[in-house]
Amino acid sequence: MRKIIILIIIVIVVVIGIGFWFYQTQEEQTCVLSGGTIGTASCCSLTGDFPNTCLIGACGCSPTYSHQVKKCDCGEDKCFNGHTCISQ
Repeated sequence: MRKIIILIIIVIVVVIGIGFWFYQTQEEQTCVLSGGTIGTASCCSLTGDFPNTCLIGACGCSPTYSHQVKKCDCGEDKCFNGHTCISQ
């Protein structure tokens, strides 16, 4: 009986993990698989989620003309080019 309960718990954890994986967007999966973490940033009004952080400008507007977007934080001395984390 105890082994069955443990097996059921393992199955539930695996199903939840798979569900979370499918829930993530392609950009979120790309970010995480390339070594980044998902965060937020205040970027220019026309900028969408996961902007290219290797370029200057997308997140350089004043607060009046900015909104919150999801971004890929690649860590120190790295940036997200829209596809993967790379060294700057």
